[in-house]
Amino acid sequence: MDNTLYHHGALKQELMEKGLLLINKYGEENLSLRKLASECGVSNAAPYAHFKNKEDLISEIQNYVMRLFTAYLEKALSEYAESKDVFIMLGKAYVMFFYKNPAYFHFLFSRKNIKVSISLDDFGENAPFDILKKTASKYFSKLNMPEYEIENIVIAMWALVHGLSAITVMPNVVGNENWEERVEAVLRTAGFSR
Repeated sequence: MDNTLYHHGALKQELMEKGLLLINKYGEENLSLRKLASECGVSNAAPYAHFKNKEDLISEIQNYVMRLFTAYLEKALSEYAESKDVFIMLGKAYVMFFYKNPAYFHFLFSRKNIKVSISLDDFGENAPFDILKKTASKYFSKLNMPEYEIENIVIAMWALVHGLSAITVMPNVVGNENWEERVEAVLRTAGFSR
């Protein structure tokens, strides 16, 4: 039997999505491929067609979420790269990605192996953050701004969008209006427009 078609054709993705939810709900230490198989309604052997073990599954989940996040930011960048609102739209994309996928936020930022380099000379460790760094470096270098100041701007931008993301995924935030409009308004108020 072709294991890639086993179940309903998208088993690997379902295993990763449900694995992520189980990790967020019960903790990584309580996840097993056997529990995950049961959750997905497949045989105990089915997850092993896609993952060597639990650690491999967790690594694949992290890569999967990072790819989705990067693609979401790249789409916003491709649409607004030449716009004066490029930083607003990148920031908004950052926040809305996690607002629409709160389980991704909780999982991704609980990882201890994700590295974020603030240096403008260090790329490749974290593709989503690199998008912000490259965009900021490209824009602010044209203004003859020193690298240290550009790095400070990147930190401030990241802190704001990360904080907004955390707020939007909190279950007990009262006054939960239209976050898409609100996030854009907050970013404009903070001076993200170039």
